[in-house]
Amino acid sequence: MAAIEIESLTKWYGRARGVEDVTFSIERGEVFGYLGPNGSGKTTTIRCLMGLLRPSGGEVRILGERVMPGRGTQHARIGYLPGEFRIWGRPRSRRSLRMLAGLGGRDVAATRREELAARLELNLDRPVGDLSKGNRQKVAVIYAFQHRPEVLILDEPTAGLDPLMRQAVLDLIREAADAGAAVLLSSHDLGEVSAVCARAAILREGRLVEAAPIARIVQQGEHRLKIWFLKGTLMPEVPLDRLPGVRVVERQPGILHLAHQGTADALLKWVAQFPVDRIATPQTSLEEAFIQYYRQPPRPEAGAAEGVRS
Repeated sequence: MAAIEIESLTKWYGRARGVEDVTFSIERGEVFGYLGPNGSGKTTTIRCLMGLLRPSGGEVRILGERVMPGRGTQHARIGYLPGEFRIWGRPRSRRSLRMLAGLGGRDVAATRREELAARLELNLDRPVGDLSKGNRQKVAVIYAFQHRPEVLILDEPTAGLDPLMRQAVLDLIREAADAGAAVLLSSHDLGEVSAVCARAAILREGRLVEAAPIARIVQQGEHRLKIWFLKGTLMPEVPLDRLPGVRVVERQPGILHLAHQGTADALLKWVAQFPVDRIATPQTSLEEAFIQYYRQPPRPEAGAAEGVRS
């Protein structure tokens, strides 16, 4: 049984679509990336998972129990970091975290809280209201991780943190997954998604356009070919009308950087006509693949959800 199960989730705000027919699941011990620009439906999905919104259709389950809107379904077993973390400003950080940990019953997180504060270099004796944005984000991270949850739902967990602290948070995410937690990671930082996630889903205008292993998402995008011509060779013009799916990324003296979709057979046959010094195939990044999904025209409504169930 998956730790997080989302089946045909749909949420409309009047005539505006939040998400529609979203389906995916996350296993225990897995870090799952949730990608999309602002307004694509990521936060709507997370709020439905937490029971903060009532879906217009579909079903959401966490740890085998259906999430009921307005009720704290399994919240004692969930670590939640919202995109905009707000907490009382006057109490000291330690007291605020202790109160939050005790809302569901007895606070059993004291030792873990101190350990996390040391790793994140956070002084828990300062009032939250006196902290910088980055240090308030550290409080949010401790809030999500302090009770060793079985499910982590993280919305931009490294926002406002410096590179060293970002790495510390990514280490915490890996450790939680290694201990068996299921992690939903919503992030604009595609580099960190690539670093910790094996699979990801891409949202576009409230619909899933892909849900697959990161490697497959990257492979389905454009491939790159960088060609160095022998010195003195006249740079050829690329016959784009005869090479469908090929585009010129960059031209430099003696160097041609191309992108192509599908097989490279026709492109390589064209290149073979010229004196070539060497060829390289730079690896496509998740960021490049993500941008390519958004360059493509939207799929027809009837078939938009095909092939994305996971």
